[in-house]
Amino acid sequence: MTRSFIVSITVAAALASTSASAQDTFDWSLLEGMWAESAQHKYGCRQDNLHQHFEVSADRKTLVFRNDRKWRVADGPAIERYSASIVSQAPNVLVIQYGPELAGVPDEYREWEMRFIGPGTYRWRATSWPMGTYNNVIGVKCQAGN
Repeated sequence: MTRSFIVSITVAAALASTSASAQDTFDWSLLEGMWAESAQHKYGCRQDNLHQHFEVSADRKTLVFRNDRKWRVADGPAIERYSASIVSQAPNVLVIQYGPELAGVPDEYREWEMRFIGPGTYRWRATSWPMGTYNNVIGVKCQAGN
């Protein structure tokens, strides 16, 4: 009887742990589609704005940004594709750290929180900033699907 009780408690604890961790994982479907970013109240999905797709590695440790054209960050070269390591995740949040292909980006702007604030909308916060402080860039989904 004692052994059955211990096995039951162990199984219940394992199930609780599994359901808790499942609730803490990022909703990867949020990244689907074609995205653009807007600042200063401009329409994000306009033709002359940069658009991008997000690609997640099979092990879910890397996020690749695939642009629709070459794009220059800081003083670095113009690139069409760059990546970031996924540092942590929550149901609607990814924390990423940009890779070396983004030359010229200072260390305090290499790690970012990407917070989805509603369907088809995200905000950015450098992790070096105080919690709750976000920049004026808003990511918007311009087209559904991949």
